[in-house]
Amino acid sequence: MIRSEILKEKDRIQTKLSEESVSIHEYLERSRFAAREVAESYGFFLQYAEMPNMALKRSAETRRF
Repeated sequence: MIRSEILKEKDRIQTKLSEESVSIHEYLERSRFAAREVAESYGFFLQYAEMPNMALKRSAETRRF
């Protein structure tokens, strides 16, 4: 497997976030925060698209019956 410094750092951060988080929601929140900090340190900003999740909507509708 090809290993680079960037992949090593990604693995280190993922492990750290996993250990600090008690739920997947907290993990995602911490991941976004870390990504935003890194982006800002390099002088750019991340913008996430707002996309409807049709699969979740369909799943919720089928549970009603």
